This record gives sequence, structure tokens and C-alpha cells, in this order.
Amino acid sequence: MQDMNSQNLAYEYSEYEIEKSENGNNNSEQSEKKSAPPKSSGRRTASVIRYFTVSVAALALLCFMIYGRVELSSLYTQQSELESKLTRLQSENVALETELAQKNGLTQAESYAENQLGLKKLEKYQIEYVEVPKPDVAEAAAPEDDNIFVRIKKWFLGVLEYIGAQ
Repeated sequence: MQDMNSQNLAYEYSEYEIEKSENGNNNSEQSEKKSAPPKSSGRRTASVIRYFTVSVAALALLCFMIYGRVELSSLYTQQSELESKLTRLQSENVALETELAQKNGLTQAESYAENQLGLKKLEKYQIEYVEVPKPDVAEAAAPEDDNIFVRIKKWFLGVLEYIGAQ
């Protein structure tokens, strides 16, 4: 039996050998050992708690993943709705721009002038060119002997005229 114990470490046979050697003397001890709770009950409770904790954590992780997928799906739906709304608004914008171009176009102005105001377009034979004689005007030359203050004033007025402030 000793050879089997040394070869197979999966089972502990030492307890059984003690029982065989004492045969009937330790029957009361055996009944006490069998009735007493095993030493590993604390280990079992700890392992059950550990498994429960791990399973609750895994369930919570699964719930968070599902919630993330639901939120992602709702965001994709919202994005597609906004894209369709943008497309619709862009097409309305194009339609309004073409309508504005038609109302402000030259043909629209001509038709309004003819129909509403009763105006007619001139023909070439109706156009007469008139020559206006240029009047003989003499211009006086400015004297060159202005002092420095008058030149600064003229320069400042020229700058104001250039920028359009006057």
C-alpha cells in the first residue's frame, strides 16, 4: 500500500491506514469526524461569494455594453434624421435662390415695366444723339507761394477726400 501512496498523489490514503490499524477502537472518533462540518466550509462560502461577485460584475459589464449599443443606435438614428433635414433644407434653399434670381432678373424687370407701367422698349430709330458744346472756361492757376500751414491743410483735405470721409 505504501508504494501506491508514493506513486499516486491525488488521494491521501493515510487516514484510511490509521482506521484499518485501529479497527474497532476508533469507531466513536470516526462518527465524530463524520458529524463535524468539514474544514473547507469557510473556503466554500468565500468561493461562492467570489463567484457571485464576479458574475454580478460580468452582468453589470454586459448591461453597460448593451446600454452603450442602444445609445449609439439612437445617435445614429438622430444623425440620419438631421442629415435628411439638412438635405431638405438645402433643396429648399436652391429653390428659393432660383425664384429670387427670376424675380430680380432683367426679363422680369422688363415684363413688369411693359405690363404694369406701360413702358415700351426704344427702337433704334427713336434714339437721337445730341452734342453739347463745351463752354469756354478759364481756370486760374493756384499761386505757389502758400505757406506750410496751407499746404498741410490741403494735404489733409486730400487724404480725407481719398478715403471718402468728406
